[in-house]
Amino acid sequence: MRTHTGGSRLAAVGAGAALLLTACGDDGAETASAEDGGTLSIYNCEPQNLMPGNNTENCGSRVLEQLFTGLTQIDYETYEAVPAVAESWETEDQTTWTFHLRDDFTFHNGDPVTAQTFVDTFNWVVDPDNAQAGATFHDKFVGYDDVVEGEAQEMEGVRAVDEHTLELELSEPFGQLPVVLTYTSFFPMPEVAFDNMEAFQSSPIGNGRYQMDGEWVHDVEIAMERYEEWPGEDPGAPQRIEWMIYNDVDTAYTDVLAGNLDILGEVPPHRIAGVEDDFGGNWSQHESSRFVYMGFPLYQEEFEDPDLRHAMSLAIDREEIIENIFDGSQTPARSILPPVLPQGRDDACEHCHFDPEAAADLYEDAGGPSELTLYTDSGTGHDEYVEAIGNQWRQNLGIEEIRYESLDFAQYLDLHESEGVTGPYRLGWLLAYPSPQYAMEPLYSAGAPSNYSGYASEEFDELIDQANAADVEEADTIYQEAEDVLLEDLPVIPLWFQDYFIVHSDRVTDVDMDLRSFVRVEDVTVTD
Repeated sequence: MRTHTGGSRLAAVGAGAALLLTACGDDGAETASAEDGGTLSIYNCEPQNLMPGNNTENCGSRVLEQLFTGLTQIDYETYEAVPAVAESWETEDQTTWTFHLRDDFTFHNGDPVTAQTFVDTFNWVVDPDNAQAGATFHDKFVGYDDVVEGEAQEMEGVRAVDEHTLELELSEPFGQLPVVLTYTSFFPMPEVAFDNMEAFQSSPIGNGRYQMDGEWVHDVEIAMERYEEWPGEDPGAPQRIEWMIYNDVDTAYTDVLAGNLDILGEVPPHRIAGVEDDFGGNWSQHESSRFVYMGFPLYQEEFEDPDLRHAMSLAIDREEIIENIFDGSQTPARSILPPVLPQGRDDACEHCHFDPEAAADLYEDAGGPSELTLYTDSGTGHDEYVEAIGNQWRQNLGIEEIRYESLDFAQYLDLHESEGVTGPYRLGWLLAYPSPQYAMEPLYSAGAPSNYSGYASEEFDELIDQANAADVEEADTIYQEAEDVLLEDLPVIPLWFQDYFIVHSDRVTDVDMDLRSFVRVEDVTVTD
């Protein structure tokens, strides 16, 4: 039986958190600790929305993660799921899971968080009438298809046994469930939310460390205050967080430099070379799980031969591109699983090194095409390095003509979905939760929504199914075996894992980032 209890909760972090925990003696001390927590201002982009089940981008997810607490949360030292609203859970078969909920979690309006809360929330998110982008993350629950197809109103596999016991039954064994449940789509919503979702997302009522202070001021800011009734053992260190919304990252950079903004976690590439001169010791570089790759439309006959794909990978000098375009600030990819994951390996890919002689021989033997069209999305700075890759292919493989197609992102995805891409294409992938399953299954399983290459491998799919069904401790080596299949077939060419640079003011310390590129704002100490 797989059992998890509350013995490994996240430790309290930051000076503000320590002050809060030691200041419970009287009202005066508690007020002083709140003031000592200080106000943190941090860059953010304008979210698409602030609805947990509909959010699939970082701008909103960063905010929602502070406003809500799910059944589980991630320990970002081990990347394991640890208790949150659920104090423990168990399963005998990786299919039926029982979660035992704490009885002291409340929403910011005082309403209790119960097992029925999660039942109501999950069913609302999956209901096709509500058109929630995160609905598909629930697709392993028994009854999901019935709700989506309009044959049932609720998922049979999501059940409240009693007020504080939640049972989740899956259609197939899935040992990664506790990690997946940390995603925003599984955050609980109070009853009041279902009355008026438009009003709710203007000022979400969550159950997290922080609560909204007023409404979301679009394109300006989202402000939140620490929720002093939050019962977790790691309350937020800052008393107040102000997410300052910018449409120009360069302006945010200069505002941090001027002391008008505390943290920018996304230094633009052209600023990276100057961060040390500009900020002295107030900057840091962080590896992330963002995987950048060139994919192949395998539905095109000329790209079917794996040796051709091996050749094109061996013909790319990743280090040269990273040095010339990114000032050395990316990590060359020799794998598909990010090295920041415990399951990641730094040098798993035989064909991800630069070897132009071997590349030329392989390409000729495979009958590689003499003309290529390369595809990317426009307006986000990718064109420069895609052209650099094209130039290396022309030089190292003898390709006579290379054309470039650059489209806005919506058109780009439409072209992929219609199988209208006729040559190598650039895309990226960032983990929504730290699991090798999410690094591979959505992109490479046959028929998966983001499998734009059209790749299909029975061996890969079988290994993914085995790993998903295994206990989490036993799954790692099976996921790596699945990765080995990918690295031999090479439906995509690993390019690099994106590094992020943080700059910050003198007012803050303890500034860190997780593998999703989220600054851990709850840990930041405000010193001024």
